[in-house]
Parts: sequence; structure tokens; C-alpha cells
Amino acid sequence: MCAIVGLVTVPLPAQEAAQVARRVRRMAAILRHRGPDGDGLWSDGGPGLQVHLGHRRLAIIDPSPAGAQPMADHSGRYVIVFNGAIYNYIELSAELRARAGAPPLRGHSDTEVLVEAWAAWGPACLERLRGMFAFAIWDRLQRTLWLCRDRFGKKPLYYAWLPGGPVRLAFASEQKALFVLPQLAPRPNMVALAEFLRTHAIDHHEEWGTFEAILQVPPAGLLRIAPQEPPRLSRYWTLPPVPARDRISPGPALVARVRELLTDAITVRLRSDVPLGGTLSGGLDSSLLTALVAGPLYRLGLLSGPYRVFLSQFPGTHEETKGDETPWAERMLASLPKEAVLPLRSRPTLAELGADLEDVLYHQEEPFADSSICAHYALMRLVQASGVKVLLTGQGADEIFGGYVSYYYAFIGHLLRQGRLVAAISAATARARLLGESRARLLLAGLYHATPRPLRERLHALRVQDEYPLSAAGRALCASAPGRYECGELPDRRFPPFDAYLLDCVHRWALPHILRQDDRNTMAFGIESRAPYLDHRLAELVFATTPQARMGQGYTKWLLREVARGLMPEEVRLRPDKMGFWSPQRQWLLAHEDRVRAEADPLPPALADLTDGPAWRASLEDFFRRRRHALVGRIWVGFLCSVWLRRTVPRLAALAREG
Repeated sequence: MCAIVGLVTVPLPAQEAAQVARRVRRMAAILRHRGPDGDGLWSDGGPGLQVHLGHRRLAIIDPSPAGAQPMADHSGRYVIVFNGAIYNYIELSAELRARAGAPPLRGHSDTEVLVEAWAAWGPACLERLRGMFAFAIWDRLQRTLWLCRDRFGKKPLYYAWLPGGPVRLAFASEQKALFVLPQLAPRPNMVALAEFLRTHAIDHHEEWGTFEAILQVPPAGLLRIAPQEPPRLSRYWTLPPVPARDRISPGPALVARVRELLTDAITVRLRSDVPLGGTLSGGLDSSLLTALVAGPLYRLGLLSGPYRVFLSQFPGTHEETKGDETPWAERMLASLPKEAVLPLRSRPTLAELGADLEDVLYHQEEPFADSSICAHYALMRLVQASGVKVLLTGQGADEIFGGYVSYYYAFIGHLLRQGRLVAAISAATARARLLGESRARLLLAGLYHATPRPLRERLHALRVQDEYPLSAAGRALCASAPGRYECGELPDRRFPPFDAYLLDCVHRWALPHILRQDDRNTMAFGIESRAPYLDHRLAELVFATTPQARMGQGYTKWLLREVARGLMPEEVRLRPDKMGFWSPQRQWLLAHEDRVRAEADPLPPALADLTDGPAWRASLEDFFRRRRHALVGRIWVGFLCSVWLRRTVPRLAALAREG
């Protein structure tokens, strides 16, 4: 895990090239938190396009100088800056050494394996990689730059075109490094902001985001920049659609295969030359991960000591903390061998969460929908203080295995689309019995998912129109945003409706901002976060199963629950509720009423233009005076966007002046 930055320029005199190199070093310095263990700079001033590559190092595998970057392959033709981890670097290293005439590797870093794999196989090496990565590779012979991102976009990679000047392209691991360039002053994307206010979702377009002129290399994207040619962006991987006749039905063989792949995904992610730990919330995903690491994998001797497990807890009465999953996490810990785990607990106060807010926004660079991001930030501070530098997390399990409540609605909709009314009623009945929900409401939600995509888009717009009081201008901008339910129904990726909905969750409105929030918070403290559930082989298998393999007997994630059988207490394995990472957001707002009101009334001009002012002020009174706590989400996003516009955006803009 590291930070990468770079500038591509036209041919420059030596003095101007030196100035550009200093700018790149400044860009890298801005991202020191991502790589506190060292830095590097490399420039190529040859003919045609010229490149300056910068790097900040977080030393995880081969911390010796042999793992430093920028790094060239053995021939010197290819130079790489790399952020991430290649988990199967040992196997790839053996494959490279077995090639006729292959030179010996200089160290044992995954960076060296990656650049040598590119030298051996070119872009075709990407299909061999298991990992999370964002990297830039410069071909000194063909004067060509490649920018690449991992399959799910776990590692970020932003870029911007700068036509007309000596610098033509800038790229970086975080947007703040790009703002060092005066031409790229942070200008909020008002479409994205309006949509966030209404839907509380952000960062769900594969290429454009929260700031104008800043683009992302999309997940599984490969961008080629060559002289005398237009840039070429391609996708090297996608989840393959599987015909209904070839779908895998639930059964012991499937459960065994999923457990095998998950265990292997965890095993390769335990490879580290520095201390390692994991998070535990008390939910199914992190509990299963902890059970496998502290159980069979610990007994195999894959850890050098007890598995350090990090929990976030909040003091207070039951009513104040009813979303806290700590009791479930404690039950999980009690079921594990005491010598195999070492629990460490974060207990942030409301005051501490408030003190962190502006720093969290600076690292996130974008507003976020709830205060749990601040609680996660506080947890990462504890991880750093413990000396752990690699962290296993349960990110991605909900999106891949079907953990959200709306997935069950989509499952009922799948049955209704097939005309299987009795099966749909049976599925709704089973769910209603588990959670005490209304069967009629479940069937109505399923009917929504059974409607054609254009109608679902319109119904969703109606459903969220009262989430935030937008002005006419705000509503118009929101209406111009990309569709919510398009990803799974593109011509090159035609999925059945149930899987299309899950794919939209993977690519658009859940996983992207979850991964961004996790990456920024962990990297703010120099921690590498690894997500075994997002192993692409595991995802390909799960997306090849029938919907009944993932939704069963009223439960979401039925397949994962079967994998967990015998590994954890039954009350944890069969918890029907879905909480998510929790923090006392309502209590925080109430405790900081003066601060919220000072930020939110009046609103900053850009936000005021998007907001129905009288309705917003009425919402503030309803929440604080009449205790209409259902408005907590509305108050939070309005308040946070105000802080972001007043504090974060100017702080990011100041980076150019500081340089």
C-alpha cells in the first residue's frame, strides 16, 4: 500500500523539467500519510512524451530497500509506481523464474513481481493477478504510459487532462494531490452534490466524481496514453453473465467450494512482513472471517501470535446504543480459543467524534452519509497505535453474497417476474416471520423490483424526493444524474434482473463509496486494508449461483451462513437483522446543536442554491425542538455538506498555494 503520483508532459528544457519534478515531489508529500516509510522520484526526459513519477511507500512486503519505488524491471524498459498488494506474488514469482532465460529477482516484493510480470506478458498479466492495485507503468521504449486499477476498484486512481500547457496529464492516488496544480482548483460537481443530498449516495459513477475536471480510472480499467494517439480506456475484466441453465444450485458441493475459496482468499491475504490484525463488528461477515483466522488458520501456524481483533464500542443506555453490535461481537469472541485472539477496543466519545470531523472530511475528500465514518476513523487510530499495519475486513460480503435487505426484496421481485406467485408469497412469509415485518409490505417491495428498469428509476426518484428539501435548481440537477439501475443491463453485461440489481450495488451505489471510505480512513493512518470477500474468483462463483443459493428460508446471505455452519455460535450465524457499522449519529447531532445550527443556517451559497431554504429551516426546528428524529439523515447531510463546502474545499484549494 502506498501513494502514487505523476505528470506527463511535452518535451521540456532541463530547467522546466526540474520544476515539474519538484511539483511531483510536492504532490507525493501531500500523500505522506499513505506512505510514511519512504519516498521516491523518477523522471524520463527522453523524446516525445516525458514522464515524472512519484511514490510514497508503506512497506508491507519486503520492507528492505529492494522494495523501494519507483522500480524498473530487469531490462530497464518498464518503470512502475504501484499502490496495493498482489497476494499471489509468491506463485507468480515461481512462474516467472521458471521461464527460460529469466533473470533472478533482486528481492521478494510484490512490486518487483508485478513489473517483471508486465515485462514478461504485457497487459495480459492482469488476468493472473489476485489483489488490489492501482499502478502506473511507463514504457521507456514506446514512450507510453499505462494506468490500471484492480477489478473492484479497491485502490483509487484519479487523473485529469490539462490541454494547452506543458503538462498534459496528472494522476494521483487521492484528488488532493492533483489540487497542488493551480489549473486544478477544487470545483465541486454540483450534480453529484445535489444527488448526494437527495439519495445520501455519492461516488457511484465509474469515472466522474465530486470535483469537476477530475476523473477516475474505473474498476478493472486500463488507460493507455501514447504519443500521436488518442487515449484508450479499456476494461480487462467483468463479472461474466451465466445463463440460467448453467446456474449452480445450493447444495453441499457449492458450500464446500465457497468455503475452500474463501479460506484460500484469507490465507493469501495473511502474507505480510509486518504485524497483522482484523476488525470485528459482530455481524456475520467479520465474525466468519475472525472464526477462520483464529480457528483453522491459526492452528496451521499461519500467524506469528494471537490475532489482534479491533472493535468499536459506545457507552450509553440501551436506547442510545441499540444499533451497537458489541454484544454479538463479545459472543463471537467468547467462542474462540483465548490464546488465538487479542481483542482491542475503541470507545470514542461524542466530543472525540466531533473533534475528528474536519480531518475525516479532509481525508475522505467528499461528504459522507453518516457519522459511522468518524467512528471508523477513530478505530483506525487505535489500529495504528497497536502497531498493526495490515488489517483484514469484511468489506464486500454484503454486495457479493446478498446481505442488504433490499436484496431480499429483489429476490421476491425475481420470483414475481417469473410468475411464481406462490413462491413469492412463501418467501415473503418466511422473511416476515423472522423479523416481524409485514408480508404485504415485503410483497409490495418485491413488486417494485419486478417492474421494468425505466419505471423503477421513476419510482425511486419519487421515493427519495422527500429525503432533502431541494430547490427547483437542485431538483433539475438531480434529475440529470446517471441512472441508478443501468449497470447490470448494459449490452455487454446482460444479467438476469436479480443479479443486475446486485451488480448495480457492486458497481454503483454501495461498494464504491464503502471502499473509498475504508481506503481513506485506513490510509490516513498508514494501514493496509485487505478484503478477502472481494477475491474475484469467489465473486465469479457466487454470481454463477441461483438466487435461491443466496436468499433462503427468509434469510439474506444464505450461502455464506451455510459456509459458517459449525464455525461460530448459532445465534450469531443466524442473526436475521442487518445493522452495518454503527455510531450514535442522532445523539451526536443533538449534543452539537449549536455547531450544527452555526453551519447550517445560513447555508453556504453553493448549498443554499440547491436547497429550499424555508423547508430546510423548518426541518432544523422539527429535529431539534420537536424531536422528529426521523429527520436525522436529512440534518446530517445538510450539515456535513455545509462543513465540506466551508472548510474542506478551501483547505484542499490551499494546497496549491502552499506548494
